Amino acid sequence: MEKLFSEFKAATAQDWKNQIIKDLKGTDFEKLVWKNPNGFDVNPFYTAEDLQHQTPNLFTHSNWEICSEFLVEDEKQANAEALKALMGGASSLIFIVKKKINLDLLLQDILIEHIEINFVLKHADESFIADFKLYAKQKNIHSDKINGSVCFDAINHFAETGNEIKPEFKPEDSSLKTIGVNAALYQNGGATQTFELACALAHAHEYVVSLSNKNIAYKNPFYFTIAIGADFFGEIAKLRALRKLWVLLAQEYNINKEIHIHCETSLLNKSSLDANNNMLRTTTEGMSAVIGGCNSLTIHSYNTGFENPTAFSERMARNQQIILKEESYLHHTADMGAGSYYIEKLTDELAEKAWNEFKEIENKGGFMACLKSNFIQDKIKEQADNLIQQFQNGELVLVGVNKFQNAKEQVSETTTSNNSKAIIKPIILSDYLVKQNA
Repeated sequence: MEKLFSEFKAATAQDWKNQIIKDLKGTDFEKLVWKNPNGFDVNPFYTAEDLQHQTPNLFTHSNWEICSEFLVEDEKQANAEALKALMGGASSLIFIVKKKINLDLLLQDILIEHIEINFVLKHADESFIADFKLYAKQKNIHSDKINGSVCFDAINHFAETGNEIKPEFKPEDSSLKTIGVNAALYQNGGATQTFELACALAHAHEYVVSLSNKNIAYKNPFYFTIAIGADFFGEIAKLRALRKLWVLLAQEYNINKEIHIHCETSLLNKSSLDANNNMLRTTTEGMSAVIGGCNSLTIHSYNTGFENPTAFSERMARNQQIILKEESYLHHTADMGAGSYYIEKLTDELAEKAWNEFKEIENKGGFMACLKSNFIQDKIKEQADNLIQQFQNGELVLVGVNKFQNAKEQVSETTTSNNSKAIIKPIILSDYLVKQNA
């Protein structure tokens, strides 16, 4: 067996290329190379010659938290839904909070010390963390034993609404993650993967600089929220590239903590047309997130965005993740994309271009300055328009939407809210599916 492969000549990349041309009867090899939306070429095959260096695993964890999200409008109702989700297989809860809430009602019978618990604040409430710590103390739970986050992302609030609120930072004395970087908005708005990464990094850099200027030593991981789209291998590489980019940034500020990456399935490519196809889309997106190394994952219900999720659609969304764990065993291997010539090459290319776009943002004064000058919004709008054109031309296909449509189905009209008090143009969810089919 030791001599088995020594009897065969090693094949070079040129050997493979020559064989492909021969098998395809002289076809021009360049016709097999395509340019992806990020602007660089993708070859039909990759070899070890494409790798500049051998990269170790970019992360060591293999498992992830199954998340269910709830908008808290009524504490009792949100509590009942959360308990049902936990009984159905969820291991993490995300409560989206827009107002002052009663934690006793919201968390009744929820054993927060045994799950991941997260609060996404949509309003600046400086007392929320203190209130949550007091609640935990009353339950005899030390805050260091809680796995979770309480985040108000002021930059995301600015980008999404156009209204600026100055973030407040305080030294943290618990295990709670309190700095969130919600970058899902950029992918959902239509940004390319490299510009999405550049925005996420520049977004985080604003917080890093603010902490540094105030001499605050933040010891907990940053909590990144990333939307995962339909490009299966590209999204795997995107998450791996984000970890590499964070290391570059963190080294400059002597930050030793890794990031927590929470992923959610994209809203960009979901349609009310032939809606069950959305379950297929979110399944592959969930796989990309897991293989790419997410720490936690929300798979949105297949009807999210065009109707209220039902008990069935919410159960199916949880079960998709349970199947990825219990039937596909994706939680047993860390960084399974490592060593794949294509994924490794794509990771490096995404990271390199995103880093250059990040530097462009910084050269223009940083992320907040680029939001105020509308550079970010205009760039994402341009990229979204290009995406629309690809769907209209049939270059990209969504089954049931721009191909194999059901003639009996119609898209309902949607409206975009306009905030007259906004001081910048907010980044909005790209609605090209509606525009294209209405």
